[in-house]
Amino acid sequence: MSEKVKPYKAKISAETLKRWNGCIRVWDTPRSAVEGAEVVDTIKEPIAVTVMEVQKDMMYGTTPQRYKITYGDKEGWVLADAIAVSE
Repeated sequence: MSEKVKPYKAKISAETLKRWNGCIRVWDTPRSAVEGAEVVDTIKEPIAVTVMEVQKDMMYGTTPQRYKITYGDKEGWVLADAIAVSE
């Protein structure tokens, strides 16, 4: 279950991209590929994004698992480890 949040800025940094072998997958829904989600884009360069929704851990409900982001004219879901909150 996802929760809409007040939009806030975040980023996909060069360091994050390096950890993810240079490619962050953007999904159409906050599900896994096994559950039927499809990759709608890939991010291969550092970029600023806006977080619009958060899907939290199903068991504890406090830890974000996925974020719905917008960037340019695109949007989709990424794993929580893929972004960092801008300061």
